[in-house]
Amino acid sequence: MPLRTHPVSPAAQVRRVLDLTAKAWRIPPASPRAVARRAPYGHVPMRAMRRLHAAAVLALLPHSW
Repeated sequence: MPLRTHPVSPAAQVRRVLDLTAKAWRIPPASPRAVARRAPYGHVPMRAMRRLHAAAVLALLPHSW
């Protein structure tokens, strides 16, 4: 009889194993940059958001001729 009551993705299982291993071996947590590199699909770093916002503002401003 399985212990889980709901299906878990292989990626979630890997993250869980890595988290438990890191705790057991007392490995310090990753840097914020390393965490951002592993961010889920759809994550946009703040620097990229600022650049996109600046480009959008410039595109929307009326040109002065």
